[in-house]
Amino acid sequence: MDMKRLRSIYAERRIRDLPLLRRFMQALDEDEGLRIEGNVPDLANGGYIFVGFYRGSYCVNLCDRIRDRQSQKYTVGSNDRWFYFEKFSDVWKFLRPLIRKPLRAWLY
Repeated sequence: MDMKRLRSIYAERRIRDLPLLRRFMQALDEDEGLRIEGNVPDLANGGYIFVGFYRGSYCVNLCDRIRDRQSQKYTVGSNDRWFYFEKFSDVWKFLRPLIRKPLRAWLY
């Protein structure tokens, strides 16, 4: 598949502030997700945080954020950890201290 076409199908929207991130997280559909650069002490480069919503629950994946030597871009590493939350208030309380500042997040 042509990469330009793939990018247009799976476009990401940059999120620049916490109030907007909070609103998007509360309104997630099952076919959407959030990618957030983390500040998790024991994950490589602070890690990535992925947030999804499925069947009424939030799913959070924390993983390493590693730099690809060839492309010089950050990519997803290993060291996955999964967490599940029924309520938005619980997932937000869990994530707030793990989010990198300044915020770097995307809705996909």
